[in-house]
Amino acid sequence: MKRYLQQEPLLVQQVETSQWLLPVHTHDFYELILIGKGSGYHIINDNRFPYTTGDVYFLGPSDHHSFSVVEKTQFCFLTFTDAYLSGLANVKNTVWKRIKTYSLHTTQGFTGSLVKTATDQQHLNALLSILLSEQKGPRQLSSPIVDALMGVMLSLIERQITQQQLKSIHTLTPSADLIPKIIAYICQHIMQPESLRIEQLADVFHYSPGHLSALFKQQVGESLQHYIIQYKLKLVEKRLRLSSLTVSQIADEFGFTDICHLNKLFKRYYRHTPMVYRRVRV
Repeated sequence: MKRYLQQEPLLVQQVETSQWLLPVHTHDFYELILIGKGSGYHIINDNRFPYTTGDVYFLGPSDHHSFSVVEKTQFCFLTFTDAYLSGLANVKNTVWKRIKTYSLHTTQGFTGSLVKTATDQQHLNALLSILLSEQKGPRQLSSPIVDALMGVMLSLIERQITQQQLKSIHTLTPSADLIPKIIAYICQHIMQPESLRIEQLADVFHYSPGHLSALFKQQVGESLQHYIIQYKLKLVEKRLRLSSLTVSQIADEFGFTDICHLNKLFKRYYRHTPMVYRRVRV
């Protein structure tokens, strides 16, 4: 599969086309895609979703995707590196961490358009227009104004992500859909170890710790703790294959006590330490 690399911190590109020519691909950067006009299908991680004017998509390095254009489409692509976003002074660490967490879970079904209301679509388009007016070269953007605009856009995206995830939890019925609720909550808080303690989970879902643990194991076939560890390590494995983060940075990102803690758990499930695994698999 084709993999695209990007050295520049932030790039923007507008394209209007009746035919999507790029192959299915992955990349080493984050990508915000806005549909200016047109319709068709967005194929993300082998899932097919219809798109239309105003839709907004956010993709991370773990995703592979392509488009199938039905009606001539205007695309706007904002691509940026982790280092660029991490360095923005006006973006809170919690905001960027939540967005990155979302990008890890696109294979879990969070893959449709992020923006659902006309008002928010108008806000994003207005910000994009100002952003493009600051363009200095064919595709590259760089200025304090651009950084401020990117901060506002990402805050808006983070708000949409939070609303989607809360809706996925609270629209389920209390009893029959308990397990999907728990799994959605785990996905949302996988980088926050304190939120995944059994006492906290029990408080959120209004069960005693023992009762909640027993229900989960009965329906899923494994303990809550085991499920959380396996899921977290699966995301760590993706980071090792698809990012340039150091093992120390990955351990910190997912809330491991230290590298030794991560090494011990990872080796138990993957038979290698993270560093060795990256060397033999990448």
